[in-house]
This record gives sequence, structure tokens and C-alpha cells, in this order.
Amino acid sequence: MGTTTTAFAANGRPEDSDTAIVTITDLSGNPTVTLYQIADVEYGPGGVEFVDYEWADGITEGEDITPEAPTATEINAIAQGILNSDVIPFGTPMTTQKAGDTFTATVSAGAYIAIITGATDDTIYNPILLTATYGTEGNPGNLVGGNISANSSYLYGSTAIAKSTTPDIDKEITDGTAADGDRETASVGDVISYELTPTIPNYPSNATNKTFYVTDSLSGGLTFDYDSLAVNISGVTVTRSGNNFLLNDNIIATAHETENGFNLCFNYDNLVSNSTTGAVYVPTVIYDAIVNANAVVGSDGNGNTATLYYGNPNVGSTWDNPEQIPTTGSSIETTTDTETVYTYQLAFRKVDDNTENPNPLAGAVFGIYSDQACTNLVDKVTTNSQGYAVSTNVAAGIYYIKELAAPTGYSLNLNFAKKLH
Repeated sequence: MGTTTTAFAANGRPEDSDTAIVTITDLSGNPTVTLYQIADVEYGPGGVEFVDYEWADGITEGEDITPEAPTATEINAIAQGILNSDVIPFGTPMTTQKAGDTFTATVSAGAYIAIITGATDDTIYNPILLTATYGTEGNPGNLVGGNISANSSYLYGSTAIAKSTTPDIDKEITDGTAADGDRETASVGDVISYELTPTIPNYPSNATNKTFYVTDSLSGGLTFDYDSLAVNISGVTVTRSGNNFLLNDNIIATAHETENGFNLCFNYDNLVSNSTTGAVYVPTVIYDAIVNANAVVGSDGNGNTATLYYGNPNVGSTWDNPEQIPTTGSSIETTTDTETVYTYQLAFRKVDDNTENPNPLAGAVFGIYSDQACTNLVDKVTTNSQGYAVSTNVAAGIYYIKELAAPTGYSLNLNFAKKLH
């Protein structure tokens, strides 16, 4: 897509001094772009007239690459060869750090692979093939460079595979809370349901690092229910057998219970839904947690953070150990999302019936209920020496209090029930 820049030889014929400009657009995250030349041009005597293309050591035409229509698999394999020193490019690589949203380079005739790393917005890029070639019909002496968008696709058979993806994970509370503005609130004992939706990286079929790994860690005020952990594909819960999750009899993920959370190690290859197109099933992860007596009251809330670990397709190897979280660095990166549940405090005071100078009454026991009939008990509290009773087991909402035991020397008011906000 886009424009091309053409360099004309002075005599209208290919010469070894010819240059063209190659461009990559739509970059994000200010990455580093390194351009490697994988094919050079052979010229005739005196550096004039195009003869043929010469491939870098380690690349065999027809075996490692199909010049007329190179596939994503071929391009990725060559990039791996460069990084592993199995392919020796021509000349010195051209590197641009903090390339912004567009990379350009002035090059001689040949084929080039761009390897893009270090994006600050977590975008990962598959290698990109660029060419500066002769042979346009009617103008065999022209050298033409190309403009490639990082958001476009490689041909993969008759379909496409994205050149760049931005891995992400979205965490949501789906049930068990009461909304208080933009806060999710709950009482001690409430069951909170969570859903994690990761954005899966697009890995070429021959990528060496297909790490796809999700963890979640809950704060001390939430108790994780490991038995509730499930994986859905297109809204349908897949089979769980012990720690394994199976789709079409293939293990797509293996879980490990941590101190108060889980690790979930996905098998990327078993998520591929179409081997021809490279399309993958998109899983969602669901689980429950219970608000416990250690819940933090107030503005800090009770958070838990989900983390997605993903790999650089051509660096390192796939992390496949569910019992140990991946080691991050040049080959594995992370992105996170956090949800917080808030618990509130409900306080009231009991005094005697002295209207001029009421006296606090200690030792009165009250039930706090979520319904007017006072059948759904939320908490039970006792007044202190100042007559105050405090519950930290409440979410946002309306509650009703009922006296269950009177202070010493006083009778129980059986008809008393008060509405509190």
C-alpha cells in the first residue's frame, strides 16, 4: 500500500549506484527498527546491467524463500536465522532507535527484512519484508522501493496474518457487587465473579516463542475459589479435567493454584482454529472470589491484578511451566489490568431515653440486615462503652438494624427496626 520512490540510472539502465527509499508506516510505541539486507543484486561488467539476485548465506531460493510470493512463515524463519546467526545478511544492519510512527531508509537494490523491537506501548511486530527491485514493465532500468504499513498483513496462502498486534488483558467484575458511582462495592461474605479477556498475540506458525500465560493475584481481603476457575471459548465453557482445560480433546491451558490466585499457561498451537489462515480461538477466563473478614475498608479497597505474559516471536522460547511465572526480559513482556472491590463502614449509636442529656448504652447487640423484613443478616455488632456500634461488612446500599440483645438493666425493644443508608 502507499507510494513508492523510484531512482533512475543516468543511462536508463540498472547500475550499482542506484538507490531507492523503503518505508514502514503506522508504527506505534516508538520502537527500534533494524533493517537487514537478505538479497543483493549482481550487475554486469563495470557495474552496469542487472544480472540476478544473490541471497545471503543461509538462504536458498526455492527452499527458504519463494521470491514471487514469500509467506509469513518464510519471512519469520529468515528473521530467526538472522538472530541466531544462521543467516548472514549483506553489509551492516541499519538501526533506527525511537523510530516514531514512520521508518525510512535509503537502500541499494535488493531485499530487506525489518526486525522491530522495544515498543513502549507493548506492541509486538512480526518481521517485515521490504524490497527495492528492478523490472517494472516498460521501465526495466528503474529501481523501486516500497511503502509498507505495519498495520497491514502478510499474505498467508490466500488469507492474511497481522504484522503487528498489541497484547492486552481486560479484567471485569461481572457479578456480586453493588455500584457506588464508579466503584464496585461488596459486603463480607459476598461472592464476586470476575472475567479476564486477553488479546492474543499473532504468532507465525514457526515462531520460537509463543508464550501466552495469564496470572491473577488477589489481595488479602479476597479469597480465591480455585474450583470456580473456568475457560470459555465463544461463550461455551471448555472441559476441565483437574488442572487442564481441553478443547476438542486437546489441552489448551494448564492451571496452577498459587497462594491466593492462579497461573494459567496456554498452549498457543492448540488454540489455532484454522491452520491455513492462522486464526485462533479467543479464550476468556472466569472465576469467583469471596470477600473475607480481612477486607480493607474505605478508599484503598481490595484489589486484584491480572497479568498477561507474551513472547517476542523470534527471541527465546515458549514458557510452558504453569508452576512458575515467566521470567521477563527481552523475550517475554507483560501487560496488566486491576479491579478493586470496596467495602464500607456503617456506624450508629445507642443511648437511653433522656432527652436532655442522653447516656450511651454499652452491650446492646444489633443485627444489620439488607432487607426490611430483617431476614437477610449481613452482620452482628455490639455497642461499645460510648454506645457506638460499627460494621465494616457492608457495601453501598440501604440497611436495616434490629436490636437482638438489650444492654444490662434494659429490656429488648422487639418492635424496633431502623433504616440506615
